[in-house]
Amino acid sequence: MATEEARKNEAEVEWIVHRSPKGVFESNYRWMSRSLNVSAKSAYPEEPAMPRPFEVDLVRIRPGMKYWPRHSHSVQWEYYIVLSGRGRMLQADGVPALPMEPGDHLLQPAGWIHTVENNGDEDLFYYVIANNPLDEVNFYPDSNKWSAADRTFRIVEADYWDGEE
Repeated sequence: MATEEARKNEAEVEWIVHRSPKGVFESNYRWMSRSLNVSAKSAYPEEPAMPRPFEVDLVRIRPGMKYWPRHSHSVQWEYYIVLSGRGRMLQADGVPALPMEPGDHLLQPAGWIHTVENNGDEDLFYYVIANNPLDEVNFYPDSNKWSAADRTFRIVEADYWDGEE
């Protein structure tokens, strides 16, 4: 492995931008850890390389925007480090929003509902570090949707034996 594959300056990593159709949500991020072309080798040659145990993204949220719809993760934890700007982490109904200011560190355990909103006057920048579980499922409480394996769906209640016999 060349050492260049294990090093990347964030200015070299392209911004990825996603916007919701009505413009309520806007995601701007640089996939920092994914830009590094490094994988851990298994101790056994017949096994594939192991995935990264965490992901690191640099996130930018413009004033007045929300990053993603409120959601929770089934097993993923997220750790936030605020670099500049001001915002707040919106949580479950009835749970006060957490302010986000430069120097703040926030931890979102699996199962906690959250999103980030920039309610300041300048761009909000932060790093988010996630533990990158392979079996992640997300729940969106405002729309009663789930997502897993790049699919989004709603669950319909059914009798346990429905379709089995």
